[in-house]
Amino acid sequence: MRSQLVVREATSSEYDLVANLTMSAYKPLFEGLGLPDDLGWYGAELRDVRGRASKAMIIVAEIDGRIVGSLAYHDDYSEETHEGNPENCAGFRVLATDPSYQGKGVGESLTQWCIDKARKDGRDALILNTTDYMEAAQRLYRRLGFKPYPEIGYHIGGSQPVEVLGFRLELRD
Repeated sequence: MRSQLVVREATSSEYDLVANLTMSAYKPLFEGLGLPDDLGWYGAELRDVRGRASKAMIIVAEIDGRIVGSLAYHDDYSEETHEGNPENCAGFRVLATDPSYQGKGVGESLTQWCIDKARKDGRDALILNTTDYMEAAQRLYRRLGFKPYPEIGYHIGGSQPVEVLGFRLELRD
């Protein structure tokens, strides 16, 4: 029997599971960069699912009752951007897939859920930020039709500088 992937809103009792999954998905991206084991301030942000839930829907993907992916969906992404003024745009943040399920369509299913929701709600576009480190995510977004959107990109300085990239998928013809 083939397992079915289900995408749904998380319950608050699942936030700790989502936090642990998020850390397990993101931690390998930063290996060898000299960051602390808990990823410092960024790790604290990744684990703050309750904080994200205060302004977004926490969406999970599950297979056979096991949460294998998650993201935070923002009906209005403008409050998440550092630059630009993306009006009538939904967006998402912190897409994470359990490392043992990466490459199996979990991230794509979560992203497609966001596309469908934003389209149903009449948004002009779906936008997101990702970092230069997240090459697999960038390939997924490009494959689904997202285009670079530098208006919402920015740079994080410090001892380990990060380039934060913006992407946009137009939802209206």
